[in-house]
Formats: sequence, C-alpha cells, structure tokens
Amino acid sequence: MKKWLAFILSAVMALTLAACGSTGGTQASNPPQSSETEKETEPESDNPVAADEATTSDSEEAPADTDSADAENNILVVYFSWSGNLHKMAGWIADEIGGDLVRVTAAEAYPEDYNATADRAKSELDDGIRPEINVDLTEEQFAQYDTVFFGFPVWWYDLPMPMWTLLESYDFSDKTVIPFFSHEGSSNGANALPTITELAGNATVQSDDALSIRGGNVADSEEDVRAWVRELEYGE
Repeated sequence: MKKWLAFILSAVMALTLAACGSTGGTQASNPPQSSETEKETEPESDNPVAADEATTSDSEEAPADTDSADAENNILVVYFSWSGNLHKMAGWIADEIGGDLVRVTAAEAYPEDYNATADRAKSELDDGIRPEINVDLTEEQFAQYDTVFFGFPVWWYDLPMPMWTLLESYDFSDKTVIPFFSHEGSSNGANALPTITELAGNATVQSDDALSIRGGNVADSEEDVRAWVRELEYGE
C-alpha cells in the first residue's frame, strides 16, 4: 500500500510541474508592444510627427500635382506633405476651386523611417534650421496670386520647417492666406497658425477659417474638404 501511495504522489507532482512549465512558455511567447509601435499610436501631444503622417503612403489614390504654377487664375494651393495626407487634401481643394497646385519638398528628402523623420524635424525646429526646398514656383509667378491656400501637417506643435523656408522666400504682402492642416491632437494648429501670421508679413491670414482634420480621418474626408471650400465661397 505504501508503495502504491508513493507512486501516486510522484505522478501527481510530475503532472503539476509539467503544467507550470507549459503556462510559463505561453506567457513568454506574447511580449509587450515595441516602443516603435507605442510611439506611432500615441497622440500628437506626445508625438512629433502625426501617426497618419507615419503610416500613409503617397501612392494611395493621391491626386497629381500640376507641373508648374501658371497663375491663370489668382488662387494658389501650396502644401507640404510627408505621408500623402496633405497631398490628398490639397488636390481636393485645387479641384474644387480650379486653383494651381504646387507641392513643397525638402531638397534633402526626409527619411522614410518614422523615428528618423521625427528626430530630424525636432532638431530643425529646435535649432531654427530652414532646410533648402524644392518648389516649382518663381517669385514672379507667386506675385500674381491674390489668395494662397496653405497646407501642412502639424509637427512638434508647429509648422514643418520647410514651410518656414517657403514663407521667408516669397513676398506674401497683401495676399489672403487660408491654412489647412492635419493633426493628431493639436486640432487648433498649436503654434503653427501664429507662425504663419508672423512669417507671412503683411498678408491677411484667415486663421479662424482654417481647416483642421485629424490625420487618421483624412482618407474619408473628401466631402468635408470640398464643403469647407464651398463655404468659403471659393468654389467654381
């Protein structure tokens, strides 16, 4: 009897140890999220580059740019876009008003990697660096426009630095500037709108009419963007 009792106890202990080992293995196979994933899903208040600006591709049904500004009408849509969201918004606006569409890019392209772009954007803002830009727009062409729709994503609570370069490279005097932007938390544009007002000199910046759309909602916001243009009475 004692031998049988000892055998049964030994079997029970073996089964218990096996169960514990199995449970430990399941836990180890489910690690927590990486820091990169967490950064990409945090709100913009803690995030330099909006989450949508890190995950949306330019190739996703984005409207084409015009080859150059010809100022046949007096309305310009000029914008900066890293991910493609502002590219979409600008295209809808230009289509609605019949305006000329011009894209601003950094001469030294921003990295495709999200964290690398965030770090560079922060360094440029902190150090006041105005990166060289590529923009198919002469000063003579720009002078012919009366109204400028000005598009950008909010980065580090402000304008991307290439748009600082643009504002300081052209004479905005006596022009009407209408901002539109994407954000991931800074729905009022944070410091971006005051920056535009300051750098645009004697322009009339219609900050109260600015269009603000959360980056993750841009793809589904075409009608909202077009309705905004029509409410401003700039539609064709």
